[in-house]
Amino acid sequence: MEVAAPVNAMTQRTEYQWIGPKMAAPELKTPLKVGIVPTPDFTLLSLSCLVDYLRLAADESDFSRQIYCSWSVLSDDERPLVSSSGLSLQPTADMSNLDQYDCLVFHGGIMHSHRAIPQYIYDAIQHALDWNIPVAGLCTGQFLFAEMGLLDDRRCAVHFSLEPLLRRHFPRVTPISDQPVVEDGPFLTCPGGLAALNLGTTLVSRKCGAVRAEKVLHYLMADKKTIFDSTPGERQDYLGEHCPDRRVANAVGIMRQSLYERSSVSDIARQVGTSRRELTRLFNRYLRVSPAEYWRDIRLSAAHWMVVNTDRSIAQIAYESGFADSSHLIRWFQKRYELSPTALRRRATSTGGH
Repeated sequence: MEVAAPVNAMTQRTEYQWIGPKMAAPELKTPLKVGIVPTPDFTLLSLSCLVDYLRLAADESDFSRQIYCSWSVLSDDERPLVSSSGLSLQPTADMSNLDQYDCLVFHGGIMHSHRAIPQYIYDAIQHALDWNIPVAGLCTGQFLFAEMGLLDDRRCAVHFSLEPLLRRHFPRVTPISDQPVVEDGPFLTCPGGLAALNLGTTLVSRKCGAVRAEKVLHYLMADKKTIFDSTPGERQDYLGEHCPDRRVANAVGIMRQSLYERSSVSDIARQVGTSRRELTRLFNRYLRVSPAEYWRDIRLSAAHWMVVNTDRSIAQIAYESGFADSSHLIRWFQKRYELSPTALRRRATSTGGH
């Protein structure tokens, strides 16, 4: 019997590098920084759903560079945090400098745990509220807010199995068990599980734009319409992603994965197993638009959001949304929106939209 030659793992892995980033990451201040504070016996599924959502939103494809989002697991010391499954997680940051985060997520776990909630967690909640840092309760994190009396006369999302517990111990809190995310005042609450994707959608769409949130959901093969329809303030058009021809649907997905990364319609056609000519025919048949136009509309939507919601230069926005330069962005922007990016920003600023 022949014995297989030993594999040089380093060489084999190097052969995969061609699928990695082709362009340098944009240089910008990270729009969304999330600090995650787990309680003892936290649940892994909710945490992993949220973190992987942020990871995919942070970069093109699944390159995982922390460009548009960053995340840290916070604790008051370096000891591993033990989950309800017994697996441990190493903290990545301490509890100092909480003001650097755009949101603090307090991640709960099993309610019958014998491990006490450390005081530093309650202190962090109070600090966040004192400094107007948005807070979210994930899984059973909302019980921390309720214990502090912060949810009295407010609504909060809770898992249906824990609704009786919440009603019994906190009668002034209104439990909502049929919504994945509930916002009331400074509090976002989410019952955990796969609903953590809805929490990720809420955070990312507000700080990075709906186009980047859509990109994540397509990558995860999640039901985008269901998640967006149940996410506060978000309603999107999914034309193309539910096309009966999988070549079109897959091409649309690839387009959503590549905003600033340069590619071509021919490259996309090759990836979905067809030719540029055939892909163009399919897009025109099903979507009444060419692949290039469809892709440009995705990028223009991303550019529109950045013009209104950020102070980045038009040149920076052109780069991040995949245009060759600012003049190309301005020309297509004016054609679609009937005003220049600068004029739109000026109007948004004057009406309080920026």
